[in-house]
Amino acid sequence: MPAYRSSSSFHVRAVAALALTLVALAWLVGCGNGGSGGSQALAVAAPVFDGTKALAGITTQCAFGSRAPGTTAHDNCLQWIQDQVTPLSSKVLVQTFDSSTFYGGPYHFANVLAWIGPTSGTPMIIAAHWDSRPVADMDPDYRNQTTPIPGANDGASGVAAMLEIARIVKTWSTPLPNPVILAFLDAEDSGNATSSEPYMGFGLGAQYLASNWPAGWTKPASGILFDMVGGDGKSDPRIPNPPVPGHIAVSFALETNSLNANANLMNKVWTMAETLHHSDFSRSSGSQVTDDHVPFIKAGIAMIDIIDVFPVVWHTLDDTPAHCSADTLHQVGDTVVHVLYSSI
Repeated sequence: MPAYRSSSSFHVRAVAALALTLVALAWLVGCGNGGSGGSQALAVAAPVFDGTKALAGITTQCAFGSRAPGTTAHDNCLQWIQDQVTPLSSKVLVQTFDSSTFYGGPYHFANVLAWIGPTSGTPMIIAAHWDSRPVADMDPDYRNQTTPIPGANDGASGVAAMLEIARIVKTWSTPLPNPVILAFLDAEDSGNATSSEPYMGFGLGAQYLASNWPAGWTKPASGILFDMVGGDGKSDPRIPNPPVPGHIAVSFALETNSLNANANLMNKVWTMAETLHHSDFSRSSGSQVTDDHVPFIKAGIAMIDIIDVFPVVWHTLDDTPAHCSADTLHQVGDTVVHVLYSSI
């Protein structure tokens, strides 16, 4: 995921944290636990999201190797995603494009779109990137910093959560009330904070899809982005100085671009998480992150980002399945599935 320009010698992937819109933040906090806006969502019947199966999906993706652009692992993972999602969807589209990145190219890239739920109506989009960063630029060992990352949490976790959602929706006796487009986005993680390209060269797949919405696919009005939704929230002895000092435990805070774009959907998601007692969700103010949701917001799709900014192993060689958690995946997946089946 992308970076902010830091005053220190390193760069992390959020734009410098800005103050949240105070009125919207006060409303969101008021709707939280104990708030006057109503802290409980109706936890309607919904299929059970299996975090263990989602974790297995992370392991499978990482077994291909780093899905960095131009690699065999990238090609193999693309085919695997298509193979997994096709029988779970009413239609699938592979949207291809070529582009160079900060680190090389041109490369062949592909976004995969899959339609689940009713075949008509205005869909919601749920998205995650499936590529891996080609450099471990945050690794504490400088000898590792030009090696591609495994991308377990940063990439594979969102894909695994989306595939598990597709699986349980397909087998659940009650159909989704509204359609959903699952968007597996390519070329998110090859930017650099020093790049002069739009979004610092991050989010190429999101930019392409947002600017080239495919004919025959109804454009969503809103959506949810998954990014780094599977971390275990534990310290790593090899990384004594995490990218965000003091941040160890998983925390899905209120990301600023998301709040400004769709405070209503954020409140629905966070209220549902509170109703389901999923403590990884926090109503604390988060950073303003330049991530795959921003090109969609600018294209008129009010997307929010569920993101943990930033795990200890972010952009290092330790971003492996061993540092992922079935419980974190369950909290995110269970929350979103209940939102999809509810009318809140």
